[in-house]
Amino acid sequence: MQAVEITAFGPPEGLKIGERPMPQAGKGELLIRVSASGINRPDVIQRKGHYAPPPGASDIPGLEVAGVVESGDAEAMAQAGIKIGDRVCALIAGGGYAQFCVAPVVQCLPVPKGFSDIEAASLPETFFTVWSNVFDRGRLQAGEVLLIQGGSSGIGVTAIQLAKAFAATVIVTAGSDDKCQNCLELGADHAINYKTHDFVAEVKRC
Repeated sequence: MQAVEITAFGPPEGLKIGERPMPQAGKGELLIRVSASGINRPDVIQRKGHYAPPPGASDIPGLEVAGVVESGDAEAMAQAGIKIGDRVCALIAGGGYAQFCVAPVVQCLPVPKGFSDIEAASLPETFFTVWSNVFDRGRLQAGEVLLIQGGSSGIGVTAIQLAKAFAATVIVTAGSDDKCQNCLELGADHAINYKTHDFVAEVKRC
C-alpha cells in the first residue's frame, strides 16, 4: 500500500509517498480502507522530530481516520455491531496517513449520517477524549454543572455538545466575545470572556 512517510524532520516538504506492507488486523482489531485522515498537533510535532510514536505504534503519522471496514476480528466486530463494508471513523495510535490502517474495534465509531469522510475524520480524537475524561472519569450526570475552559477549542466544542446531550448545565470560558457567542449558539448555558472578566467570580454568580 501507499503511505505518507516522514523522510526528513522539519517542514511539510519532508512528507513523501512511500510503499509499506499491508497491515494485518489482529485480535480485537479491524482493517480500514482509509479515505480521509485527521491532522492533529502530535502529527505536526512528529513531523518536526519532537514526538516519538508510542512503543509498538506505526511510525506513519495520523491518529484519526475515516473509511470503510475491509476485514477484522469477527467476534469483536459483532459485539460492537460493526460489519465489513460499514463506514467508520477511528482513533488510532498512528498509521493513519496511509491507504489502509488497523484500528482497535473499541476505538471505532460509525460515521454520522450526513457526514462526509473528511468531516468524520475530525471527530474521534475529541469525542473519545471528552467521553473518557468527562463521563468515564468525571462521571458527569444530568443536572450537574460542567465548567469548560477554552470552550471554543476542538475539545471544548465537543464537550459542550456532549454535556448538553446528557442534560448538564454548561459554563464555558473563551478569549473573546465572539468566541463566547459561538459557544452559546452551540448550547452552552453561560459563556465568560476570561480576558475581560474574573471567571471564578462569574462562575459563582451563574
